[in-house]
Amino acid sequence: MAAGTPGRGRTAAGPGGAALMVCLCLHLFLSGCIGAGPETVITSPVTITFWHAQEGQAAALLEKLAAEFSSEEPLITVECVYRGEPAALATAVAEAVAGGGGPAVAEVSEASLASLRAAGAVRPLERFMVNRHYGFDVSDTEDFWPCLVESNTADGQVWGLPFSHEVYALVYRPDLVPEPPKTWDDLREAATALTVRSPDPARSSFGLAVRADADLFCLFLYQNGGALQAGDPPRYCFNDAAGVVALDFLYELSCMRRSVLVTMGDPLEAVVDGRAAMTIVPVRWPVRDPGLTSLAAAPLPSGVRRATLAPGSSLVICAGRSPAEEEAAWRFIRWLTGPENAARWAVATGYVPVRRSALEEPVWRAGPGRDPAFSEIVAQIEWAAALPDVQSWPEVKERLSAAVYARLFGQVNSSEALLDAVLEAGVASGP
Repeated sequence: MAAGTPGRGRTAAGPGGAALMVCLCLHLFLSGCIGAGPETVITSPVTITFWHAQEGQAAALLEKLAAEFSSEEPLITVECVYRGEPAALATAVAEAVAGGGGPAVAEVSEASLASLRAAGAVRPLERFMVNRHYGFDVSDTEDFWPCLVESNTADGQVWGLPFSHEVYALVYRPDLVPEPPKTWDDLREAATALTVRSPDPARSSFGLAVRADADLFCLFLYQNGGALQAGDPPRYCFNDAAGVVALDFLYELSCMRRSVLVTMGDPLEAVVDGRAAMTIVPVRWPVRDPGLTSLAAAPLPSGVRRATLAPGSSLVICAGRSPAEEEAAWRFIRWLTGPENAARWAVATGYVPVRRSALEEPVWRAGPGRDPAFSEIVAQIEWAAALPDVQSWPEVKERLSAAVYARLFGQVNSSEALLDAVLEAGVASGP
């Protein structure tokens, strides 16, 4: 393993994106809309372009999968093109579509979906999902992890299919941590006990290393029963009691107990080089350091409830393509995210499978599925939270990261830090 909306006022266990997908299909079925459309509009060979963010072996696997797809769909050719990491790729998609070009399929970060929708650069998937000839069954809509679907759902529509996701977990050195902490109290005790301070700061070692950013805060906010947004229309509310307690807990560890190494870089490096015993990071399978010395990973210690994040990318159909290209794009992304291929992709890349049934595929069961620790990591995704799918979130996230940094370095108290971030968020999101 390498190293609902709670973000919109719903818990990860509450009614989320998967339920919306099921309700959508059932509504259309009962209203007689499901199955509308011809069997196919592809009557002659069509070539579609797929812009992706994968490099190395993952990119080679995409080429192989695209060729396999074309052997099953001989009228469709998929050209895979690497266009940089998902966030930059989304910007390229928006610019290309605005200019009348662009790909038929793109892999984009979840955080960029709101801006792509606002720009009219992506197509909703409803009419493809409900087509009786090549759409989804209700069983498909229930199969994807709820938080991943919710991240792709807005305005009663599904705009993408989840593709490449990691999940946050506790990574630790088993030679220093024989039993990983399971609760906040356990984490506090373990981090304190494992910290060894020296007059020479360079010789100190810490129980925990963290990156001071919004993701860290969100993990503890959700675990403390809080939410980033609430109300109708939703407003940012992360400065409430749940948020203050969560940030105060992190402050206690870092400043009062001095048992946390706070960094703006990769905290996993501190664990690898011995400066820290534990960290909280997104992980893939298998977790190893560059020297191939095995590390260990465990589910995150829980607060008043379990929660994690599962950041990643989605597959979208871009606007401005012909009906035949759109259908070809849908057929490809549905095939690529099917149970067998979702399992193959996860095994080869270390990402978590994006749907439950992939865990039963032989290729998964013979690989990561045989690792009990990673199976526990993957199981966390059942209660993972979705971050806000609104245009203001990237800017608000930057401001929240600055507030977390300021608090963990003792520059302000938690109430002031979060209140300032919420007030700035109100400016970012508008009235």
